[in-house]
Amino acid sequence: MEMICDILEVVSAGPTKPTHILYKANMSWKVLSSYLDFLTSSGMLDKEDQEGGKRSTYRLTTKGRKVLSLYDGLKGSLNGTISLETSEGLGRMLENAKSIGPRVSVSPW
Repeated sequence: MEMICDILEVVSAGPTKPTHILYKANMSWKVLSSYLDFLTSSGMLDKEDQEGGKRSTYRLTTKGRKVLSLYDGLKGSLNGTISLETSEGLGRMLENAKSIGPRVSVSPW
């Protein structure tokens, strides 16, 4: 989740080229590429092709902004800077968050 939010944070500044994301998020191209595919397919980033598809930029969507905001709020809460009982904004975000159910783990062992 932290890597996803690192990417969202970099792109939140405005349209961003993949190489800029690569350096700012400190990832290899192979790892970043799979995350960018996931983030665009899940609707958190929009990909805009330029120069006939040779160059691309990424923009943060409304959904991506909400995820980043929720992550920042939870991170702040865990660091003790936000109290869940007194933060109305965080409370609303948590109420509006969808339940995703238990995590399914498949072990190769």
